[in-house]
Amino acid sequence: MMNASEIPTFAVVGHPNEGKSSVVATLTEDDSLRISDFPGETTVCSDYSVRVDDEILIRFLDTPGFQHPQKTLEWMQQHSAQKRHPAHAFVEAFREDPEHHHDVELLIPLAAGAGIIYVVDGSRPMRKNDVCEMEILRMTGNPRMALINPKEGDDSFLQTWKENCAKSFNLTRIFNAHHASFVERMALLESLKRMHQDWEPAMLRAVGIFECDWKKRVSDTAQIISDCLVEALEFQVEMFIAKGENESVLRSKLIAQYQLEIQSLEKRAHSSIRGVYRHRKFRPTLPEQSILAEDLWSERSWKMLGLSRRQVLMAAAFLGGGAGFKLDILFANLSFGMFTLSGAALALAGTWVKGENMARVKVKKLRLGRAILTLGPNRNPQFPFVLIDRLLLFYQWMICWSHARPDLQDQIQSIEGEDKAGLSSSWTKKRRELIYKCLKQFKHKKVEAKAAASEKLKAEIESILCELSTDTTAALSSLSKEK
Repeated sequence: MMNASEIPTFAVVGHPNEGKSSVVATLTEDDSLRISDFPGETTVCSDYSVRVDDEILIRFLDTPGFQHPQKTLEWMQQHSAQKRHPAHAFVEAFREDPEHHHDVELLIPLAAGAGIIYVVDGSRPMRKNDVCEMEILRMTGNPRMALINPKEGDDSFLQTWKENCAKSFNLTRIFNAHHASFVERMALLESLKRMHQDWEPAMLRAVGIFECDWKKRVSDTAQIISDCLVEALEFQVEMFIAKGENESVLRSKLIAQYQLEIQSLEKRAHSSIRGVYRHRKFRPTLPEQSILAEDLWSERSWKMLGLSRRQVLMAAAFLGGGAGFKLDILFANLSFGMFTLSGAALALAGTWVKGENMARVKVKKLRLGRAILTLGPNRNPQFPFVLIDRLLLFYQWMICWSHARPDLQDQIQSIEGEDKAGLSSSWTKKRRELIYKCLKQFKHKKVEAKAAASEKLKAEIESILCELSTDTTAALSSLSKEK
């Protein structure tokens, strides 16, 4: 545990509306920051600490933008003969002056010795104010880095920014806060150690802790997905039938309840995964074309996700589909229109459930003319793969969705692709067989057998998540470069 004085502290500074708050939100994984397209939203210096297990590892200070850089520079140059730190001298001279409030707030942490991260929008041309700001920061003598954040994706002015930043800063990096992957975030944090030799041990330790924390998040997510899958496959619903009640109507209600409960399981898993990756306050709005915007029971979900016909046949063999498993119906264009909960589709759902052995409706007779309808567990061999594909896609969204809350429309192709089959359809034969065997054990009545299968399933899902994390960060790195 570091003392407060040992914690590396960085002031994120720059002109208003250049993306300072977005950079802080991304680096700290804090989606509570107020981010606006209107300049001047940040009016005071705010501390956003990076914590792991309640230990503060790095502090980032979100500052107001420069308001009067030319006047500030002129004052500093006129008083440059003073032995005091120029930022400290300016703060003392203008602390009570409301006209210079923003500039004073910005310079307070610099006067205290904080490292400087100067954020500029590299998609616009340089201006006189930019030159003044860079000279002010150079005069402080503080360790400093220029962070070129191309907000609009235009790199026409990038070379000019690089050349000018190199004159005033120890380091210069390009960092798009809206598209930065975990790997890019770690690379930036690691580069901060080069700003000051005394910070190197603390920054190396922090990066190591972050990497371990990421691995733990992957493990926790694998557990969430595994638990959701096991619960969904074992789930049952029951309903009493009194004498004289319409059994057909109750069957339809039972099916509707079953589908809603499974959907709730999926939503709870989403919420848990969102928490693991610290998306606490805001919720991403998925693009309409995303498969995750579809209902779990929609025809499109089942057409696009899950296994191929051959793979489902293999799954049926492993899972024991049973004599009542009518493959001719299952593969008749997969366009039943019976996965929804409305109208005629719901009325036909009972036939579909029984005919396809998704989850049989069982009737148990009781005394006094009553009976119990039971639906479940689910035995459709395609179902677990549709569910797991949707959970894996949600995981990809979470690790790619920036805490700076960008629009996700331009990332959908890099994550889901166009008319993309489910992720499970690309698994190796060895991986599918392992998953099949684990799923088959959930039919076992022995608790020990189910527990062992759950552990194997969780370990395999963790391996899949690690692979997806690598693929996704590479895809988004490529996307950022294209922009």
